Amino acid sequence: MTLCCTCCIALSQNAFEAPAHLYEFNIECPMYKCDISGKITDSTLLVAPPNAKFTLVEMLATQYIIRFTLLPNSRKVIAPLYSKDDFTTYTYFIITKAQLDFKASSIKRSNLNLLVGNIFTPIKLRFKPFDFAKDISVGTTFGAKYSFTENQTTSVDALIAIGITSLRIDSAASLKKVDDAADILSFTSSIGMVLEFGNAQLGVFLGLDLISNSNQQKYEWTYKNKPWISFGIGYSLFSFNVKQ
Repeated sequence: MTLCCTCCIALSQNAFEAPAHLYEFNIECPMYKCDISGKITDSTLLVAPPNAKFTLVEMLATQYIIRFTLLPNSRKVIAPLYSKDDFTTYTYFIITKAQLDFKASSIKRSNLNLLVGNIFTPIKLRFKPFDFAKDISVGTTFGAKYSFTENQTTSVDALIAIGITSLRIDSAASLKKVDDAADILSFTSSIGMVLEFGNAQLGVFLGLDLISNSNQQKYEWTYKNKPWISFGIGYSLFSFNVKQ
């Protein structure tokens, strides 16, 4: 539910970051092959090598089901040698909670992540003369997200966006007299910043719309080379879909 919003910007982003349940073995760890429910499917004792990275798939009463994700180039699996393919596909293994606590450590997320997604800007503030413009912009945005806390609930996103805008040109937006309002397309570029505090967000974008020379000569658009601004304050105003 939006608390307060002067201008609305809708964002859909993908952040490329480390999974939340990613771990790494510090020393060798014995384990057994199992299915997704934790039932052992092979009684052969295997040993995971140091530095092997894995994801927690399921938590049982006294055991964990894990799946390996990345392995070092110097990987060695002891007694017997296990095929590398079994570690790069969805093959599951079971270890105890004590083994996880003693032999492994969590891999912390990076504070800095890349963002790629889409932007939709339905309302803009224009100046000289001042106007609330209903010029809809749709485009692609990319940038970086920096998190101030380990759980990434507080962060700042720096973004660059490019796209297409549908401009409404009438007498108020033209130096010429326009009998019939016209809708034309423009190229839009913008930069923006989004502050996130849990689900509360504050965002602002500053951009510029560029129309063709022929349209500029025809309409003498008032806002040529004049930047616009769009911003909002709210609760989950900006939507981020995190890909892990």
